[in-house]
Amino acid sequence: MSAEKESLELISSLDELISALKSGHYQEVLNQSNDLKISASEIEHYTTWNDSRYTRNCIARNEDFELILLCWEEGQKTAIHCHNQQECWVKVIQGNFAECFYEYDDVHNRMNPTNEGHVGQNEVTTIENSNTYHSLENIYKGRSVSLHLYMKPIVKCNVYNQTTNQLESKTLTYDTFEGEVFVKS
Repeated sequence: MSAEKESLELISSLDELISALKSGHYQEVLNQSNDLKISASEIEHYTTWNDSRYTRNCIARNEDFELILLCWEEGQKTAIHCHNQQECWVKVIQGNFAECFYEYDDVHNRMNPTNEGHVGQNEVTTIENSNTYHSLENIYKGRSVSLHLYMKPIVKCNVYNQTTNQLESKTLTYDTFEGEVFVKS
């Protein structure tokens, strides 16, 4: 972070979070992530739901970061995936998640779980190691919402195919972009 940047005040809204990210205050945003409170009314414009899968709703993005709201129905789960060597944090806005971390075993072509935990409302989980694979599952009795910050936008990532026991490259898309339905060009 440049020494020319002023110290960041306490972030108290989604708009202030976006402004801080666009101004390049990444470390200060990370430092405040545990105390950050985002209300349901602030994210309402970005929430979309799908009965068959969680939705990915991009709130803000530039070449330096990507802020995405994921909306989960009960029981929905990510595939085992990495973050394409990008740091990230996940802030649970509503609900409760099971998170499992994995290591890929090249010899046996399989993912081995290494650690499992839970992330509840207003809690944060982070991925700082570029080789980390994990999955998240909504274990809340109802809908859950999580806010994901990636230090660089992720266009593709590796996903573990549990049927073939292979890692596959997956191109990521959004359901909405800045509150509007995302249409690929």
